[in-house]
Amino acid sequence: MVTQKPFALLITWTCYGTWLPGDRRGYVANTRRPDGSWEPKQNTAGTPYRLDEPTTLAHAHLAQMRPTVGLATQQAACVAQTMVEAARQRGWSILRAAVMGNHVHVVVSDCPNDGPQVRRVLKGMTQAALSQLAGAPRRWWTIGGSDRYLNDEAAIAAAVRYVADQKRTLASIADMLVTQT
Repeated sequence: MVTQKPFALLITWTCYGTWLPGDRRGYVANTRRPDGSWEPKQNTAGTPYRLDEPTTLAHAHLAQMRPTVGLATQQAACVAQTMVEAARQRGWSILRAAVMGNHVHVVVSDCPNDGPQVRRVLKGMTQAALSQLAGAPRRWWTIGGSDRYLNDEAAIAAAVRYVADQKRTLASIADMLVTQT
């Protein structure tokens, strides 16, 4: 009998312009040094987040091409419902998700072991749904995001708790069921 190892992804991404590199709350991105050179991002388990880098933050503001985007309750519900539909179509399971006004956390299982691919699907589907809801194309999300690989039951349970405990959640998903806050 073959048993499958537990596996899930904790994926996080932000609304466009709401959590820029250099932010005092912390970030995972390349850091602009005062001399103009760059320090590559560190996105590995156990690496502390960088935070409060004024040079990096100022550069990020200058590079911003569109207005900052924040989600309202109706938009957050649209994101949550669209993620559930995207997961269902692919046979994935969303164990837990939290959609806040400025970012999204989602724990996905039964999905490919490819965080960037899973994130692209979820962001792409929600991008299209939000633009349809708004009646016009718009840039909703920042490029990239964070993909944490969860390879045992304890890590998966910790990620589910972390997402469930998010403050200022506008919409959430628990075991593929959407709740609007």
